[in-house]
Amino acid sequence: MPTVSGIALVILLVAVFTINSSIPSNERQIPITQKPITEKISYPITFSYNATNFNIQSILASKGISMSNPLKFSGNATAQYCTFYQDDIKQNSVEYCTSTELKDSDGKFLGNIHMTGSIDSPNAILGVIQTDPFMNQLDSVKIVYQTMVESVVCDCWQAQKPGNLESISAWVDAAKFHHLDGKHTTSNSQIDGLAQKHLFLEITTNTKGYLWKFVITN
Repeated sequence: MPTVSGIALVILLVAVFTINSSIPSNERQIPITQKPITEKISYPITFSYNATNFNIQSILASKGISMSNPLKFSGNATAQYCTFYQDDIKQNSVEYCTSTELKDSDGKFLGNIHMTGSIDSPNAILGVIQTDPFMNQLDSVKIVYQTMVESVVCDCWQAQKPGNLESISAWVDAAKFHHLDGKHTTSNSQIDGLAQKHLFLEITTNTKGYLWKFVITN
């Protein structure tokens, strides 16, 4: 495991990625039309589609957030429903993806969790949540992103305290403060070295409030 000194926290002011979320749904509420992700894809990442989706779904259910069973896309369907990367080489590497929908305890749509990679295994997991202008859904953001980290990376945040942050909740709060204080349309933050994974968090101000995007890769 890496030591605390091997973990870096960087807050950036440029937009590194966006997500083109076009998964079919009768309850689609987040039209995302910005450029797709430009983050690097790393190989391999050590989790599976089925087991990870099931694990995240179970944990979120215990915390009042429902997650749908995953829609699965491969072959020609990936070009329509799995378009996440701006770079052609990276996008062409997406052979398979899954997508799930998230709803809060009142049944209101929160966002999505996507996984992309080869047919055999994912190389990235992405969480997208829309909050209102008052960020009333911020607790849900924290729950979802903590669950993603603990399911895919490790349950080691408190022991390692990347960026001297006590928790994932503290990271989300710091990113929120940075975004609002800087008054930028898009801001982002990244953490490297936590169990040899790369964590990337972005906030974009939009007409609905704030769009939060979280990506985990190697």
